[in-house]
Amino acid sequence: MQEKRYPKGHFMSVGIVIGLPLGIPIGLLLGMIAIGPAIGVVLGVVVGAYLEKKYNPNPLPITPEDEKRRKKVILILSVIFLIGVLSFAAIIMMS
Repeated sequence: MQEKRYPKGHFMSVGIVIGLPLGIPIGLLLGMIAIGPAIGVVLGVVVGAYLEKKYNPNPLPITPEDEKRRKKVILILSVIFLIGVLSFAAIIMMS
């Protein structure tokens, strides 16, 4: 049976998506909600790296078209995040 191959970084993304929601309750338990997602991302990166090494030793190459699409998504998400941070800062300064 042929092994299923995934693009490079597939399991890293899966790990982060799983780790982030798990980190939020950890932050609530610690009383520092801002630290929770950071802990979740770290846990997700660790799990994703492990899964990537175990289940995807020979990843599919990323096409230039996919690379452009990934960069575009990262840029859009970064802009949305920056707008959110600036909005939050503006709300805090007005209070």
